[in-house]
Amino acid sequence: MNIPLAIISFFLMTGHSPVFGAPFVDHPGTSDCYEETFCIDSETIDERVDIFVRSLVSWEITMILDVAAENMRANAQLPLTESYKGLSRTKVVSLAIDDPDVGWEFSFSVKWIQGDFKAEHQRGFAYELPYSKGEEYLVGQGYLGNLTHQGKYAIDWDMPSGTYVRAARAGIVIDLVEEFTEGRPDPELKSRANYVKIRHSDGTIGNYVHLAPRSVSVNIGAAVSTGQVIARSGNTGFTSGPHLHFEVYSATRDLGRRTIPVEFNTARRGAIQLKEGAFYSR
Repeated sequence: MNIPLAIISFFLMTGHSPVFGAPFVDHPGTSDCYEETFCIDSETIDERVDIFVRSLVSWEITMILDVAAENMRANAQLPLTESYKGLSRTKVVSLAIDDPDVGWEFSFSVKWIQGDFKAEHQRGFAYELPYSKGEEYLVGQGYLGNLTHQGKYAIDWDMPSGTYVRAARAGIVIDLVEEFTEGRPDPELKSRANYVKIRHSDGTIGNYVHLAPRSVSVNIGAAVSTGQVIARSGNTGFTSGPHLHFEVYSATRDLGRRTIPVEFNTARRGAIQLKEGAFYSR
């Protein structure tokens, strides 16, 4: 399984066109907000324009911001890559106007992804198996598996559709999709799997994939506890049959994902890394 990242690119302009002045005019502050996730604010003070990233969500985002300007100089090297805390407002760059007596203008663009590229997984933390106590399932594909997990630390459990999926670790729901209905080994379905993503206390993200249509029982922004039911398993997206895919990852500077090998608590063997081809009971 290979799910494309939800990296969204925008060409942003403050106002209805690139911001400009001729000669220097003190433009009021402007704001462009996107997907109820963040806003780009710009404020004109004296002979400069300050640009801010304002987060509207309670989790981190990693962003690459670039600026194109005429008759203006940035006080930072561009493009600028940074992670921003949830519900924060951060000044990221100032643009000084070289000659206020002639025209000036700027526009900016951003690419972003959920998560913090500086997040470090909590050492020694063991996850709960993401299903109900007393249940046992086969790991059909393990870490770095040859089918669809090349280069990826992810686990696939062979699991009948409709099985309760439980949170392997507590956190905050940062994203979910539940409207897709099809599942088969078709590359065109790689981006059409239902999922829930949960941000953990160390900034890493747990991703539960191939969920049944309209089965998610949590909302974006909700806090979930370990073992809480979050959805039912299914067979949506690029699959060869019903199963649950789970991975823990952090964002990277280039807006990718770095998956992390983690341990799980098991009924018979304690906290271990799971092996492909073995059954594990919770």
